[in-house]
Amino acid sequence: MLEELKKFYELIKLKGVEWNIDPNEIPITFIHVFKKKYSRLLKIPLPKNNTRTKLEEILKLRESTREFSEEGLTLKDISKIINTSYKILDSSRIPERRTYPSAGGRFPIELYLISYNIKDLEKGAYHYNIEDNLLEVLLRKNLDDRILEICGTNIKNPAATFVLTSVISRSEIKYWYKALPFSYIEAGHIGQNIVLSAAENNIGACPVSGFVDDTLIKILDLTEGEIPVYTICVGKKKDL
Repeated sequence: MLEELKKFYELIKLKGVEWNIDPNEIPITFIHVFKKKYSRLLKIPLPKNNTRTKLEEILKLRESTREFSEEGLTLKDISKIINTSYKILDSSRIPERRTYPSAGGRFPIELYLISYNIKDLEKGAYHYNIEDNLLEVLLRKNLDDRILEICGTNIKNPAATFVLTSVISRSEIKYWYKALPFSYIEAGHIGQNIVLSAAENNIGACPVSGFVDDTLIKILDLTEGEIPVYTICVGKKKDL
């Protein structure tokens, strides 16, 4: 990992979790969504789309679920999400074709799973082997007491957390300092795949970035050249 990127990563790492947040003290600029408009410029209305595609329907279903049911998920649920979100479609091509784009076909992003409440899968941490389509056991341990550090303060009862990391040297060799933003962009592509796949299968999902970096690094036993960049919590939706 390039020294300059190491220094920058140290600056942006979350070192701890904010335990007590008073909603009355949150500035309006944190809540209100601002939209840019050019009042002085010519306007060209876009044609209305009267057809509805399956993708549009799934996009409508997508929402951030922050409180999950105690019921948990099954290993089959997890497999459905992974095999539509993070999959090799054609390994004979160079670079190989996957279900998401990657700058220069370098594919720096790795996928991990932390299990809290998945039937047929012990609690613990796993690495997803994309080539062989299987989970590799990293740690068999109840990590429920680390959910706050992994998922942040607003997630309750997740069944699992998907963790996306970047083996950043894969991109550095081609893109130098751009390797870091390209990693975040790629993780975003995969994260959107995950939440849309979850929505299609009536599974709740919420992307979060309020994780404590060093906690994930330790749990997943990451080397210095691999950094966590994105997490998505999933679980059975809670009945309202």
